Amino acid sequence: MKNNILKEILSSQGKCLIIPHQSPDGDCLGSSFTLSHCLDRHGIEHHIIMDDLIPSNYLFLKKDNMIKSDQVSGTYDYGIILDTSSKDRAGTTDEVLSRCSHLLVIDHHKTNAYFGDTNIVKMVSSVGELLFGLYEEIDYKIDTNDAIGLYTSIVTDTGEFRYSNTTSETLKVAARIFETGFDFEKISQEIFSNQELKKVILKSNALSGIELHGQNKMALLKVTQTMLGELECEMYHSDGIVEAGRDISGIEVSVLLKEISDKEIKVSMRSKSYLDVSEISLLFGGGGHIRAAGCTLNMNLQEAEQTIIKEIESRL
Repeated sequence: MKNNILKEILSSQGKCLIIPHQSPDGDCLGSSFTLSHCLDRHGIEHHIIMDDLIPSNYLFLKKDNMIKSDQVSGTYDYGIILDTSSKDRAGTTDEVLSRCSHLLVIDHHKTNAYFGDTNIVKMVSSVGELLFGLYEEIDYKIDTNDAIGLYTSIVTDTGEFRYSNTTSETLKVAARIFETGFDFEKISQEIFSNQELKKVILKSNALSGIELHGQNKMALLKVTQTMLGELECEMYHSDGIVEAGRDISGIEVSVLLKEISDKEIKVSMRSKSYLDVSEISLLFGGGGHIRAAGCTLNMNLQEAEQTIIKEIESRL
């Protein structure tokens, strides 16, 4: 990419703010970690905004320079927004964004709204893969800490290299990351084999209430505030439930309805072969990928269920 803005940032010694999206996942946490480490190595003053709780299986990515939005003071030369397709999904407030002289968006979503002053948007497996390409362009040599973040980003957004967004280039990047000699087995265990018991029980409870629609091609799952309260869970403990619905034989699309409040339902959708769930999410002001997308419905759980079922059944 010509005029690589990352090179400009590293040479300017400007103050930076790294901003992942709301409800952070492995891709935005991993890419935030590696970018922060890159800035550390170049002596760039920066913070990572982290208003949400970090899921327990990603706590190895926690850094001392993480702050909440209400702790931000002064101005920043660059605000780097990662893995975020629209401004309202950024994991901070408009007031914090206004403190950044230049907003740089680095993203890989098909539905990106190009809301930054500079937008680096490329349809690759993950922001980790995109960052690796930017690193190569400026001859930045990754070390084992960079590799941890990059690997987390790529391995989670590709579903351990099982999803259709995995390409030959993705595997080549992964091979280059492995060459650093980082302990990938340990990191994989942290991500995939370190689940809290209450999260496992929440998943079991959600799956026990599964509903099939659309001639049994659609799996509908729900996580309510009551379910969370009974298990003392946070909503991030619902990660992985929607994928479990999609993995059932004969299911084309899995939908998870997450009850944030009486009038706010977050919808996560995953499809298997042919349904473009990003088109559905866009209808409701959301975004995402062809096989993985989401949106928010400002209605109660029953209304959201009826709305989503009707829309998806018309497309199956």
